[in-house]
Amino acid sequence: MHYLCLFVFSMFSIAQFAHADDLGSQSVGKIKVSLIYGTNGDLSKAGANLKPLTAQQAAAMKALKKIKFTHYRLIGEDTQPILRSYMNWAKPLKDSKEILISFQPRGKPTGGSLKIDLELWQRSKKIMKGDLILTKGKPLIIQGPTWRGGKIIILIELISLIENVR
Repeated sequence: MHYLCLFVFSMFSIAQFAHADDLGSQSVGKIKVSLIYGTNGDLSKAGANLKPLTAQQAAAMKALKKIKFTHYRLIGEDTQPILRSYMNWAKPLKDSKEILISFQPRGKPTGGSLKIDLELWQRSKKIMKGDLILTKGKPLIIQGPTWRGGKIIILIELISLIENVR
């Protein structure tokens, strides 16, 4: 009986220590996912709650070669930490599962870049999966579905990176 108590106590102590020092839950940076509405038509079709783009977002849209619209507005955005060894989720439409982005790092950050597995989900259905390299200052742009006379554009930005993670 004495050995059983000692064993249970030891396992409890090991579990507590392992949880307290969970390297997988360390943040290696932050990612921002923005949903942008682009149209050549009437902006009012998209609703009244859309916001203007930031200067950085507007510059990214202007630099596009194949996706060109007269008007752009921000539908929603979400900034999330990138946890070292866990699946992470960004939810750019608050209180909605209409569009979700899951991402998980693959290796350590190097040279301002991070390899990630990225999945785009629409209405609980995975519609895209890719192994990507995100680089700080170079947003990833995904042309999304047609919506209200325009297009949804998904802008994924690596906004910070911690390269000296243990």
